[in-house]
Amino acid sequence: MRDINRIPIILSELERIWKANPDFRLGQLMVIATKPNNPCPSVFNIEDEELLKGLIAFENREQIQSQKSDEVPDWKKYPNVSRIKPEEITIELLEEMINAIKLHKKKIVITPISLVRLNGAPVSDNNWILSQKLRRKKIKNLLVQLKEKGVLEERELKQDFLGMKEVGYNLKE
Repeated sequence: MRDINRIPIILSELERIWKANPDFRLGQLMVIATKPNNPCPSVFNIEDEELLKGLIAFENREQIQSQKSDEVPDWKKYPNVSRIKPEEITIELLEEMINAIKLHKKKIVITPISLVRLNGAPVSDNNWILSQKLRRKKIKNLLVQLKEKGVLEERELKQDFLGMKEVGYNLKE
């Protein structure tokens, strides 16, 4: 459990700094203070009144549960090609993935990297994706087979990922 004594210290500093900068919204102040690597426009731009409503609603756990989205994350919708061994990736698995993409009407260009990313591969870690040569090669070969089976059609232009060109495919209806 985290030290509960940190709360009054943080709140005191927050109050002192915010009072010195009263035109800032709380979210704006938090983003400026933390300097995140990725932009956080939804936090930065939230109005204080909206934040207050969310804090009040947070107390009511049942309300929070009812507000949860019914949407299933991508990594649960699609068969896993990023966490299994490359030799376990089969044409049947990719066909299952293509059918799930059609079912969920996901609009993507089909490439080895886009399929790996769809499963929640560490997309922020480009080095991981680039290190997966065997996985990408296996998926690339299977995508060619799916094209030959008439499941996919090759796009005219190649897709670019960090200077690496990939053949992209569209789903066939």
